[in-house]
Amino acid sequence: MQQERFVHEYLATSPLNATLAYQRAGYKATGQAARTAAARLLKQPAIQAAIAALRAKDAAKFEVTRERVIEEYAKLAFFDPRKFYNEDGSLKLPTELADAEAAALVSFKVDEEYDAPPPDQELEGQPHGGALKRQRAKTVAVGRTVEVRYSKKREALDSLVNLMGWKKEEKPLGTAENPLTMVVKEMQGRKSALTPVVDTDRDE
Repeated sequence: MQQERFVHEYLATSPLNATLAYQRAGYKATGQAARTAAARLLKQPAIQAAIAALRAKDAAKFEVTRERVIEEYAKLAFFDPRKFYNEDGSLKLPTELADAEAAALVSFKVDEEYDAPPPDQELEGQPHGGALKRQRAKTVAVGRTVEVRYSKKREALDSLVNLMGWKKEEKPLGTAENPLTMVVKEMQGRKSALTPVVDTDRDE
């Protein structure tokens, strides 16, 4: 059924994209018609209920709770970059990191440079007498560069603020609470320096 497939395709897109899900579900409309139809489909109560049911099922299966999500965001928001290093200034291995720093770790890259000194030489005795010279190549590490990338704290903090409902929504222009609207209302009904004046003495 196309509607069922639409629900699955919608939840499979990241970021969520109703138009793309609409097309993947096999509907024929394209362009603006597809966008309009997808938006209309997404508003249907049956579709919204199916989406909510699938999300609840996935959350239960993978034990995704609001508390766990907040906990992980808190790790990313409050980890201490100094804890990536030992007291002597050397960088810790990923296995040595605490939970918060390990969660914040995005990538850990190690580049090592090697030099090739003259090979080792050894003599190997032969059954018929004499010796055969053999050489064994060797390499010596002469440099090591470690690159660490960790998550951006600002993005995690913004996500936490949104989850906790701490973000203050700006009052749109035109609402009664907006300062601009209040100033305009105060100016109405009384003469203002901004009120246009007709100059009757000016020659036409």
